Amino acid sequence: MRIGFVVNDRREPSVEQTTTLLICAAQRRGHEVLVFGVGDLSSGEDGRLFAQGCAPTENDPAGLVSQLSSGNASRQSLEDHDLCIVRTNPGRDASRRAQHVAALRFLERLDERRVRVINSPRGLSRALTKLSLLDLPPSLTPRTLVTRDPAAIERFLEQESARIVVKPLDGTRGRDVFSLDPGGSRANTRQIIDVVLRQGYAMVQEFVPGAEHGDVRVTVVGGEIVELDGRAAAVGRVPSQNDFRSNLHAGGTARAVEVSPSMREAVAEIAPYLEREGLVHVGVDFVGGKILELNVFSPGGIYPSERLYARDFSAAVIEAFERLV
Repeated sequence: MRIGFVVNDRREPSVEQTTTLLICAAQRRGHEVLVFGVGDLSSGEDGRLFAQGCAPTENDPAGLVSQLSSGNASRQSLEDHDLCIVRTNPGRDASRRAQHVAALRFLERLDERRVRVINSPRGLSRALTKLSLLDLPPSLTPRTLVTRDPAAIERFLEQESARIVVKPLDGTRGRDVFSLDPGGSRANTRQIIDVVLRQGYAMVQEFVPGAEHGDVRVTVVGGEIVELDGRAAAVGRVPSQNDFRSNLHAGGTARAVEVSPSMREAVAEIAPYLEREGLVHVGVDFVGGKILELNVFSPGGIYPSERLYARDFSAAVIEAFERLV
C-alpha cells in the first residue's frame, strides 16, 4: 500500500516516539511511505490534494529520524494513496493551531474520496479537547466538571472529601496539571486555578483512589486491546516520588502490568462509541476501572510496551490497519 503519515512537522519525530515505530513497521511490511506535516498540504486548481513530504527508505528508528530531519521533500498527490495515518498533536503545537484545523479539513476531503484516514478527521475534530471524555458512560469516568468559573472550581473542591485534579481542557503530557487537597492549605488555590484558566477551560476531576500509585495506558485498535502472544500493549506509569503525575514526560516511569477484567469490560463498553466516531487507534488511560482520558491524537505507549514485553506491537498496529483498509 501507499501510506501517508501526517505529523506536526516532518522534521521533528524522535527515536522513542510511537509515530517513528509505526513508520518503520509500515516500511518493514513493504509499504511505500510519505511523511508530511500539517503545513505541507495543498489543493490544486482542479481540487486535487497534495503534500510536500519526505519518502524515507530507512526502516530503523535512528536512520529514519536522521533521514526525516534532513529536510529533503517532494510534492506528491495524496489521492493515489491507500491510507493516511494522522499522527498530529495540536495540544503540543499551539503556534500552528490554524494549520492543524485546516489539515483536518483537507483530510476530511481526502477521506470522502475513498482514501482511508485513521483516525477519522471528523472524529478528531470533535476530540480537539478533552470534552470527548464526557461522551463516555458516567460510570466509567471520574466525577468531572468543565468550567471557566473559579468559584465553581472552589465549590467542587469544598464538596470533595479527597483531593481533586485541575488541568487545562486542551492540555497534553501532564503540563499544568495540579492536585488540590480540601484539607490542605488554600494559600495558593486561586493562583493555581488562574494558571489553568489562562489557557481556556479547566477540567476538574475527583482524584480516583489508587491514582497516587500511577495509571495504565492501554493501546486500543478497532475497539480491541492490542495483544501479542499473551501480552497486551499496556504500560503502567508510576509517578516520581515528588510528583503525583504519572506521565512519562513528567518524570513517571514505565512498568509491566496486566490488563484487569474491569479494563477489558470498559474497552468493550466504549467500542461502539469509538467506532461511531471513527477513532480506530486510541490510548485509554485507566486508574482501576475508571477511564481518566482518551488519547486520540498520536496515542503513545508503544515504545515502552515493546521494551517491557519484547513484542512487535507497532507491526501489529499496522497489520490491523491493513485489515481495515
